[in-house]
Amino acid sequence: MLATLADTAVSDADLVAFVAEGDEAALRALFERHAPIVMALARRMLSSDEDAEEVLHDTFLSLWRHAARYDGTRAAVRTYLYAVARNHCLTRLRARSARPLLHSGPDDLEGPVFSSYQDPVPGVMARRALASLSDEDRQLVEEAYYGGWSQSELAARHDMPLGTVKSRVRRALSKMREVLEGRS
Repeated sequence: MLATLADTAVSDADLVAFVAEGDEAALRALFERHAPIVMALARRMLSSDEDAEEVLHDTFLSLWRHAARYDGTRAAVRTYLYAVARNHCLTRLRARSARPLLHSGPDDLEGPVFSSYQDPVPGVMARRALASLSDEDRQLVEEAYYGGWSQSELAARHDMPLGTVKSRVRRALSKMREVLEGRS
């Protein structure tokens, strides 16, 4: 069925529904659309091309196996794949008891997670959203989402109450959302 839809724009959610029915071409299409961002996240978190490639494979294998459980009302396909990849990365980090190094200079926003995009617009928007945060809030968000630190680990690491870390991360994500939606 996907072959007849090749010349039309097929939504990610429709492709996931095709994957749930066993359509390999739909999985290939999703891979072509989203592999660059999954790979960029994995490289950033794991600092290893080999591990990143395995996470990329594991992420799309998980999609293949569990596509029927995808709920489009809870998250966009891109967000879902990003979360699955992040979880695979965290599992690898915990298994090797290591944390990736985060850079603290102006180059930080130019890292591989942004330079690997095929379309530069999402990278520019993400840099703009991160740049809108204070240095302290940006560091918390990066450590939580790219470094794999839990909120309780961040609280201990920055000598802050857990509630403060939770509030600051939630407020930072809200501000980033406003920037990305053009409300700020």
